[in-house]
Amino acid sequence: MADDDDLTQWTPAGAERLRAAGAELAAAVTAHAAAVAAVAAVTGEDGVPELLAAHDRLLPAVLAYADAQLDLTGNDFPFGVLHEHFGDVDDVPDPVEPAPPAGTPELSGVTDVSVLQRHDLQVTDEGAVLAAAGEADLGQALARLARAGGWNALGGEPGLRSTARSVLVVGSAVPPGEEPDDEEGGELLYSQQDVFPE
Repeated sequence: MADDDDLTQWTPAGAERLRAAGAELAAAVTAHAAAVAAVAAVTGEDGVPELLAAHDRLLPAVLAYADAQLDLTGNDFPFGVLHEHFGDVDDVPDPVEPAPPAGTPELSGVTDVSVLQRHDLQVTDEGAVLAAAGEADLGQALARLARAGGWNALGGEPGLRSTARSVLVVGSAVPPGEEPDDEEGGELLYSQQDVFPE
């Protein structure tokens, strides 16, 4: 981004920089969407490294586009507001490269892992949900459908639409013979939040 004292707007070089930043932003969004869709289509950790790489590419691309737009036009709306939360592109951490395989990996000491999932659903047709489950109560109907296909599958049931999903993986080290300390809470090992458009 140019210094405020050195702001020359509407130059051909600035326009080319904006086009290049826009192309990189479009590629980063496309790669991010593909990575999220690939992970959503499978269970386990397949695709997680690609998803994390896509996350790491997306924010710098958005901020670089905002900077190029500001340099060209003097306006960085709508993406420039992200600078308030993340600073300059240079402040965005570099993507974490996986460590090469070593003879003996450094162990974390984690002995217990909790995977916490949240699924947000919109009830679009309560009657269809009740009919699909053969129940008269919505809570019982959701529980029956979840037993049959899993909580992940509820968004595909008649009368329901997935609107968001969150996954948190929390680990803690519990010495042998001791009970986990619920007060400690553990360490966040991984998190993923997805919002599904209508």
